[in-house]
Amino acid sequence: MSLSKLLADLVKIESYSGHEEKVASFIVDWAQSHGIPVEKQGRNVLIRFTGNASKALILNAHMDTVKPGSLSHWSIPPTGNKAGVMKHGKVFGLGASDDKAAIAAFLDVAHAMKKAPSAVDLFIVFVANEETNGSGSQSFITYFQKQYLGHYQEVAAVIGEPTDLNSIEIGHRGNIFLKVITNGDSGHGSQPEKIKKHAIIENIKIAHKITQLGAVLTQKYKDSVLGAPSFCLTGIKSDPSSVNKVPSRCYSTWDIRTTPKLHDKVVSLIQNEVGQGAKIEHVGQPAPYGLTSSESKVVGLFQDMVSNLKVKISSGSNDICFFTQAGIPAITFGPGKKDVIHKPNEYCEIEKMKQASYIYKKVIAAMVAVKN
Repeated sequence: MSLSKLLADLVKIESYSGHEEKVASFIVDWAQSHGIPVEKQGRNVLIRFTGNASKALILNAHMDTVKPGSLSHWSIPPTGNKAGVMKHGKVFGLGASDDKAAIAAFLDVAHAMKKAPSAVDLFIVFVANEETNGSGSQSFITYFQKQYLGHYQEVAAVIGEPTDLNSIEIGHRGNIFLKVITNGDSGHGSQPEKIKKHAIIENIKIAHKITQLGAVLTQKYKDSVLGAPSFCLTGIKSDPSSVNKVPSRCYSTWDIRTTPKLHDKVVSLIQNEVGQGAKIEHVGQPAPYGLTSSESKVVGLFQDMVSNLKVKISSGSNDICFFTQAGIPAITFGPGKKDVIHKPNEYCEIEKMKQASYIYKKVIAAMVAVKN
């Protein structure tokens, strides 16, 4: 089968987070046309090869992508019939590396398993909403826990996030996104002396306080494996108004990455620091940290398969946390190139997809031989 053609077809399909239906239908149709057992699991797509094995491996890739941003920055269309251009050994298109190359490689694994079933039960799940809140993986894990988890002596998960095949990631910090809101007096811009409380200036003052607090907490709560927390101001906006009007409301947004000892207390620490001068709201749901031991069997299997494989911590978050919270060791390892994701002219190297599929198959075979 042609992995390059499969990836090209996948990137042609627009599948922004929350709108994965068309790519899900494509995967279902493709699997059925190749005689591969496939089903819907909530908004996810699931391929199962199950029997009476004592071990199970989960392969997880997400169907959704971020939005492309300004189309003028793309020399090749990100989606649509003209996307998926193949040149210089690469397939170009939105989501090529994040994460549709992994989808293609996993489908190739499924095609191979149909011909030669493994003694390890295999769950290949293509999930929704990874780029926003991880609800697709959370839904699958709830399903897996209820239906299957107790049947196995050993379970592991491989998440196909881009690592360029030269590293595996065993964890990431938690993340909390916040909105910090300040209110003040509205008035005419020509009479600033009448503005007793300026919402924008108040928010700027608070931003300085949070930044200073973050510098302290970064040192105090540094983790020996996951590294240091981080605090990043990502935006500051006021309510819409004309240029000569002082708005009565302003808010800033913050991306905070946490370590285990800080995660549950960071919001209250910020609130104590800024006092009653601001209201703090969550943007989305906080995500916990995720961490798989570097001594885990699944880590060792990949180290045996790939020479000079680096073991890393991801700078961003992904769906590892949902698996490790359920007691399932999980790592990320995928054919995509991290340096090109969430950028114009995203691509994946065709050879990397082929290598990834080969490695996944070897890991499945090796997992059978490893003693419990």
